[in-house]
Amino acid sequence: MGPLGQIGPFVWFDGCASGVIIRHRMSQAPVTKEMTLEIEVKLASDDLDRLRNAGYELKLDKPRHFEDNWLLDFPDEMLLKQGAALRVRLVNGTGTVTYKGIVKETHESRLKVREEIETTVTHPQKMIELFERLGFRRSFRYQKYRTGYSVTQGNAQFKVVLDETPMGRFIEIEGDEAEVLKALDAAGFSTAEIIRQSYPELQEARCRSRGIPLEDLVFERTE
Repeated sequence: MGPLGQIGPFVWFDGCASGVIIRHRMSQAPVTKEMTLEIEVKLASDDLDRLRNAGYELKLDKPRHFEDNWLLDFPDEMLLKQGAALRVRLVNGTGTVTYKGIVKETHESRLKVREEIETTVTHPQKMIELFERLGFRRSFRYQKYRTGYSVTQGNAQFKVVLDETPMGRFIEIEGDEAEVLKALDAAGFSTAEIIRQSYPELQEARCRSRGIPLEDLVFERTE
């Protein structure tokens, strides 16, 4: 697969899936009023009491559950190279399909800001098969147990999750940028605790430090 040419900010590629030529393009999206943004921060901590002690009320809204995630990409890893991601998430037999793209104006933010397009699906495994027919391939798999909370303090509202992964436990906070930054400061989370990398990026660095090829981030099976 290789580039055919560039028109404006777009680069066109040719691919082939089951004898069908597929042309796809990628670009970094400018911020628009219609765009749905995911604004979040990942923290190298599992201490939710720091938020509680700062006066935030954490209300359980998604009890602890298992998530199995598949990332899909073109054979030349174009999505990865562009900083984008296509994910199918499986939870209790159903799931979601999510596209995440980098937003140009947010590279210097302490938070991770991405375009997000997401929809629920009743047959996530079938969606993976569909994407494979269109020329995508499964590029990475990661698993975690997630517990979700809604948080309120006065007029402030945002989401907090606690993730348990094979590489450790992490907190993610998602919501309005000003409120998330305010919560970070109130709870005393330092810049050193902020992680901008995604779980696939963290796993890639982890494997590289061990001198081994990238492995899926999955729990060991126990008999």
